[in-house]
Amino acid sequence: MQHIRDGVSGMSDPQQFELAQTLMRRGEYVRAEELCRSLLRVKADDFGVCHLLGVLLLLRGDSMGAERQLAHAIILDSSIPAVYYNHGNALSAIGRCTDAIASYNRAIALKPDMAAAFCNRGNAQSRLGLLDEAVISYRSAVSLRNDLVEAHNNLGSVLLALGRNEEALGSFNAVLDIKPSHVGALNNRGNSFLALDQPNKALASYDRALTIESGSAEINNNRGMALQALGLLDEAIVSHSRAIELMPGFVKAYCDRSNARRRMGRPDLAIEDCERAFALRPDSAEAFNARGISLHDMLMFERALDDYDYAIKLMPLFAEAHNNRGNVLHDLGRSDEALESMRTALALKPRYAEAMNNMGMIFQDTRRFKEALSAYDAALEFKSGYKEAYKRRATLKLLQGQFHEGWKDYAVSMDRGRGVAPSSGDVPFWSGESLRGKSILLYERNGYGDTIQFFRYAREIVALGAKVTFVGAPRLVHLLATCAPQVRFLDAADIADEFDCQCDLWSLPRIFSSDLQSIPAEVPYLAANPQEVEFWREWLGTGYFNIGISWQGNPQRKIDSGRSIPLSAFAPLARTPGVRLISLQRNFGLDQLDCLPEGMSVVDPGSTFDSGPDAFRDTAALMMGLDLVVTSDTATAHLAGALARPTWVALKSVPEWRWLLDRPDSPWYPTMRIFRQKSKGNWPEVFEAMATRLATRVA
Repeated sequence: MQHIRDGVSGMSDPQQFELAQTLMRRGEYVRAEELCRSLLRVKADDFGVCHLLGVLLLLRGDSMGAERQLAHAIILDSSIPAVYYNHGNALSAIGRCTDAIASYNRAIALKPDMAAAFCNRGNAQSRLGLLDEAVISYRSAVSLRNDLVEAHNNLGSVLLALGRNEEALGSFNAVLDIKPSHVGALNNRGNSFLALDQPNKALASYDRALTIESGSAEINNNRGMALQALGLLDEAIVSHSRAIELMPGFVKAYCDRSNARRRMGRPDLAIEDCERAFALRPDSAEAFNARGISLHDMLMFERALDDYDYAIKLMPLFAEAHNNRGNVLHDLGRSDEALESMRTALALKPRYAEAMNNMGMIFQDTRRFKEALSAYDAALEFKSGYKEAYKRRATLKLLQGQFHEGWKDYAVSMDRGRGVAPSSGDVPFWSGESLRGKSILLYERNGYGDTIQFFRYAREIVALGAKVTFVGAPRLVHLLATCAPQVRFLDAADIADEFDCQCDLWSLPRIFSSDLQSIPAEVPYLAANPQEVEFWREWLGTGYFNIGISWQGNPQRKIDSGRSIPLSAFAPLARTPGVRLISLQRNFGLDQLDCLPEGMSVVDPGSTFDSGPDAFRDTAALMMGLDLVVTSDTATAHLAGALARPTWVALKSVPEWRWLLDRPDSPWYPTMRIFRQKSKGNWPEVFEAMATRLATRVA
């Protein structure tokens, strides 16, 4: 210390103290600390020097030493608010947040207008998970000093964690009003927009942040999440990959890229990204959760459950993993456990819209419809504009026959802002205005069943005087053309025309104000080729009551859960005298024909049946010669109904919305009769009821 003493020889102690303060302001912390320690050798109980040394130690990162020094300063003089404030900072830095809060409280008691103490108390409360209390602290800070950028930004972060997304957005905007180039606030504002389901605005905010700090791995990764929300998965992968390039150990970026690859239908690459995350951090709860999602999508439910369970073991407060665990338990038919997982997720994250929405789905599937509606309403309260919750609430209302309200919710759920039409250019969406002399592009992306069900409206559009073009699966053109010959059919790649407007088939029931009494249910509205009908009539021959059966949907789709039926369940029909079962099944479930119960037989039309380029061509022709069609909830049911064939549909206890509840008929298909499970999974009861009724028809 001799050089310090030499430099200040001749100075009084107050002058030396003032020099130490000057050195600290210059950033010469080491020299300032040496001088303070020298002064304390002379006078160990000098409050001012003791306090200054504590601050210097804090600035130099010696938080433990700072805490001891500042605690001693408080003993020397307990009336100075600044020493409590700095002591709180030191306690917070060493993780003693509860004690830090006590020190900040003492500082505030001595100086009620100390905005920084309120702000830092909020930081400590936030670290302890006391988010509501942190909000109060931050609000107090900004009410005292509206220019306190840190308090505004941290307030926004806590509000975002609480699911109070619009309030959070306001806080980040307040930061940017003060400092437009604040990168953290731009990033956080993007997170708020993403939470508010406004990915376009989120992307703009991230892009602005990246013009200031292009090398931020976190912002590049968040940009990828916005692109995912927009469905721009290729671009999202580029952003996630850029984040990984900037920070090779960025585990979250691997997990987020895994999600994008999973959504692109590449679960192998998605799981590969999870494995890379494990290599970086074997105890990454986020990586186990991400792999669980991919396994879940691959319908490997038990393995997905194992991953979610392990993620929760690693991070018990991981709300998203609890939510995902609830989803897979629901798919496993373990509804009570699924609800418990959702409740845990909501306890951890009280305004967790996704978990509340999923809870509504579980309630709906277990016939607790009032609770389901309350859950969907709550999800929309938590996250305004949440399209998935609108869609789920729409299905609930439609299921209950509340068509007007259901169609309205469904319309809100559709993301029209990102150009869902398969046409090029900006074509306005039709909302019911006059179509006379105008051209309209129709399309449907929800599968064959929906296309067949709603194509009936194409005739209504033609009747309005419109020139109608439909873009859809080329394999359906042969069949759909029999509904409205005036309709032109195109492949998406062949669109070159300009259209006056566009509309998806799903929106037409809403635009036409269809309800249970006004559904255009005139059948048949599709037809089979007469020559092919005759061929299959001859193939069937005479002497039997011929029943065409279909039992299996696509098992690779989660929506198939509970809808498909084991072929063996049809055995009571086969036992009815005079009945012959004819397989209408294609692609999936044909292996069950090789393991039929004793005494049951099913005639298979052969491998060439419907093997051509046109979907359902042989099926439609064969149906015309059948006495009855009995089917699970697949496109076969819609085809049979649209052809006006006598049709029995076997449904799970809570079916898709279109089949409504507890009625034996369908307003969409007048020749259809519905047989419903009275208890979940009870197919034997359904087919015994069918067999009883069938006996009266065959006799």
